[in-house]
Order: sequence, then structure tokens, then C-alpha cells
Amino acid sequence: MQPKISVKKRIRKPLYYNEQKVSEGKAEKIHAENFLKDHDHLTKNDILDRFRQRSTFNEKMQDDGVHFSLNFGKQEQLDNEKLTLIANRYMAGMGFEDQPYVVYRHNDAGHTHIHLVATTVRANGDRIDLHPRDYLKSLLLCKQLEKEFSLEKLVGVREDQKVEFSVDHAHKVSYGEPGLKRAISDVLNTVVGHYNYTDLKELNAILKQYNVVANPGEAGSRLNQVGGLLYHAIDSDGNRVGVPIKASLFLLKPTLKNLEQKFTQNESQRETHRERLSTAIEWALAGRAPNWKELTEDLEKQGIALVVEKNKGDIQRLFFIDHGNKCAFEAKNIGPSYCLDELKNRCRPEEQMTEDIELKNNIRQHL
Repeated sequence: MQPKISVKKRIRKPLYYNEQKVSEGKAEKIHAENFLKDHDHLTKNDILDRFRQRSTFNEKMQDDGVHFSLNFGKQEQLDNEKLTLIANRYMAGMGFEDQPYVVYRHNDAGHTHIHLVATTVRANGDRIDLHPRDYLKSLLLCKQLEKEFSLEKLVGVREDQKVEFSVDHAHKVSYGEPGLKRAISDVLNTVVGHYNYTDLKELNAILKQYNVVANPGEAGSRLNQVGGLLYHAIDSDGNRVGVPIKASLFLLKPTLKNLEQKFTQNESQRETHRERLSTAIEWALAGRAPNWKELTEDLEKQGIALVVEKNKGDIQRLFFIDHGNKCAFEAKNIGPSYCLDELKNRCRPEEQMTEDIELKNNIRQHL
């Protein structure tokens, strides 16, 4: 069982997202708590009016809320009644039992998962603030619910599995060695058809770890104008070396036209990967005072590479590459709080983390 927490300044956005899924036949509303009507009689406007009615209790707040999701194992068959019980237990454990909230069951992925939308304004006008320690609290609570409802456990990466997620276990291209085309082809066969990415930047974030880069040409160049694509070997500093090879010369045919079809296809298959990544990042950030090196090491233990790239304009981009689930995300595509500057700002002084450290140690004792 894997949780995700997203704090929202405009609760109507996650509400409309879930209601749109319902209208498309990809979700159903299975429960509503602290409303005057049963869930099957609630309209989208009924729900929004109830949330906004709470917001009137605090003039400093507008539509503040939170969007939870709970993801279950692929083999688990859970009916709506059991999912409702789990949802209510989770919300009570997170301190939301008296809040108006709605539960949606989604059926657009290969595993059971539910979404919960709630207001963060209490009946007395106080606001429920969620902090990094609440992400740890959520993980511990899910461990308890796994036992209580006999659910599949959320399993981390074992020590003997780390090599499976390491880029070093695959062959990196080394310019100057014989068989360059074959070496690049092996990398493309490993990455192009097996990883999830939605643009050339995300694909290159993966390829560069194998010392390969895809080059569409500078804007205005002939290569760029005709939609061509070249693959280069790169050195340890990321500089292109040697003679490039046309995409059309590889048996896989990883041309820009073919890749663009994959970008579109991959976009519709990313939500579960996005949730797994955001949860892993929150776990790595919470319970201690992380610096960049520690954050990188913690994510690597979970099979996730953190890559910072700088373009010609000296603008830095951050990418997360999840080798366990074979996907790559530019940070902004996970959420605004995971962009480079925001992520650095979330690292806090150690003296402020004492309580969180104690809570994380408590969680480890229960794992």
C-alpha cells in the first residue's frame, strides 16, 4: 500500500480532475464523509459548495485542501466496501475524520487505487497544516493498515537488489573502443523501448548515464528543419565526441518521428510512476536535515538517480530517473515543489528536525 499527499491551494482542481475521470467512465465516487447527502446523490457543485462553506470560517483561506491517493498491489481484489473502510481509517489516522472528504475509486491503471479530496479548514476556522513529519506519519499508518486489512506490503529495495537499479551494471559507451555503433545500439535497445519518458530532454537524461546523447540539431539548422536525429557518444564531461550516427541507421529506428509517437503514448501511462517518485522523494526528505549529497544517496538506495543538467543559458534542469520502474521525469513534471530551487529550499537546519528524526526511527522499528 503506497500513499501520496498533495496539498492544494485550489481544491477545485483535484475535485474537477476526479469528477472528469468519473464522467469518462475511468473512476467512480464510492464514499463521502461529513456531507448532508449520500455520495451517490452528490454533484460536483454540491461538493465544491461544501468545501467553500468551510473556507468561509477563515477569511485568510479560500479553497485550500488536500488530495490524497492510496495505491494497492496489482494482485489485490478489493471491493468498494473494504476500500471505504480503509479510506476512513486512513483519514482518521491523519486527523481528517471530521473534515468533509470524498473518495473516488479509479480503474484506469493496472492496480487498484483510490483518491481522496478534502478541505483543510476545520469547523472552528483553524487550518490543518501538513508538514514533512506527516508524510512519515502517513507511511507508518499505511504499514498499520496493511496488517489490519491483510494488504500487500510496500517493499523497499533490498541491499542485494541495488545492482539491479545501478546504471553501472549496464555497459556504458566508451569512445575509442571498437564497435561504437554496436555499443550505442545496445544502449538504445535497453532504454528506448523499456523506459517511460515524454520528451527528448527526459530521454537524454537517461541516455547520458550511458554516455550517449540524442541530438536534434540547433534551432534553424538543416538537421532540425528536416526533423532529423543524430546519436553521439559523450565523454565524462558530457561533451560530444567522435562521428555521430543517424537514427535511421539503427535497426530499432529511434528517429524523432518514432520517438514523438512514444512521447504521446508514454504520457498516458505515467500517473503511477509519478506517485511512486513523489512518495520516494518525500521519504528521502523527511525525518532529517538533508543536504544534496544525502538526498542523492537516499534516492539511489531506492533505485532513483537524481540528475542536474545545465544548458547554454546557464539554466539548470533537474531530472529524476527511476531505474526500478524504468521511467524519467523532469522535476517540473512531477510537481512544482520538486523543481531544483524548491527542493533545495526544503532542506532544513538539523536543529529543527529532532522530532522528525525520532518519528523516522519509530517507523523503521515497525518496518
